[in-house]
Amino acid sequence: MRGSLILLPFLAACYTHAPIGPNALRAGTSIRARVNAATAEQIEPLLGLNNARLLSGVVITTSPDTLIVEVPTTVRAEIGSSVQTLKQRVAIPRASIFELETRKIDRLRTGLVVGSASLLAGALIFRAVHGGPGDDRPPGGGEPPEFRFSFLRIRM
Repeated sequence: MRGSLILLPFLAACYTHAPIGPNALRAGTSIRARVNAATAEQIEPLLGLNNARLLSGVVITTSPDTLIVEVPTTVRAEIGSSVQTLKQRVAIPRASIFELETRKIDRLRTGLVVGSASLLAGALIFRAVHGGPGDDRPPGGGEPPEFRFSFLRIRM
């Protein structure tokens, strides 16, 4: 458990954001968009956010003047203290977008994380199999125990 908590920052680092042109957008693309203050003020009540200047979501459709983006939102349940994640579709005018980025996998970081996790798992398995309390040799340099198998001979 403790080892997995140490790896959490590295797992988040497996992705990077790269700029993307508005004409390169396709449905299903995961994006991050920076919008102007007026658009952010219109979107904030829909999403229940205090600051909607930076939106992350998935492109649903594109048109020459508008993007329809599905953005995750959280809603507090009326009973208890549970929180539910929902998705809200919002229309973003292209003129109000300052910057568009898409999320891409960083192959180098991902390889380093997978390699490190594999080495750690291998070391833990090796330690569990070959080392542990009670597996030591007795003091005084005793010989390792012998294993003898006896066979029964049946005479007829």
